[in-house]
Amino acid sequence: MKPLPLVAEIMDAEFLKVDAATSVKEAVGLIWKKRLFGACVVDKEGKLVGILAEKECLKIYHQALATNNPRCLAETTVGEIVPGDARTVPSTMNLLDLAQIFLEHEFRRLPVVDGGVLVGQVTRRDLIRAILKYASLESFRMEKQ
Repeated sequence: MKPLPLVAEIMDAEFLKVDAATSVKEAVGLIWKKRLFGACVVDKEGKLVGILAEKECLKIYHQALATNNPRCLAETTVGEIVPGDARTVPSTMNLLDLAQIFLEHEFRRLPVVDGGVLVGQVTRRDLIRAILKYASLESFRMEKQ
């Protein structure tokens, strides 16, 4: 049997990253424009600060409305509002272990971090596509024997 593919083989290395110093208003505009559900937030060295997800966006917009303070959207940075405990995976993780994480949690995407630096992201959709491809290759190989 062929070895399972690794995260490095299916991750997206080109994706939206937002600098931690970016205002919430600007970051939400970028996410909305690109029709995404969130973005990875990084510091100047490319290290992951957290994930700006829809929930954090809703929280800050709710706060702005509830306090009648729309200025806070431009004055608050994403680095100030993102939770700092983002779950990450290494690029060397295999697809079976990755699938287990997605099954146990509600994540849509996971940051891929090697040596403390954000190198990619992997989504549930990336995983499903890779599993389908792997399964079809393995099925084909087994039929030929």
